[in-house]
Amino acid sequence: MAKDWEAFIQISYRALLTRIDRRLRKDGRRLRADRRGGDVAYLVVDIKGRRVIEQNVDLEKLARKLDVLEPWERAALR
Repeated sequence: MAKDWEAFIQISYRALLTRIDRRLRKDGRRLRADRRGGDVAYLVVDIKGRRVIEQNVDLEKLARKLDVLEPWERAALR
């Protein structure tokens, strides 16, 4: 019998950040937070070149792109 609902597991915000950063380090990149202006914006930075690769990163989209978030997982809101 097919189910009409989907079950999701919530991943904590901190766990999501850790998964993303761990995956980015393998490629020589880091996830950094820009806290200027009161809001937090996330950046992907190249470690060796010390340059910004991406700005204003959506963490859940980035996690899916890097395959660190499974289809049945969702990021918990802060």
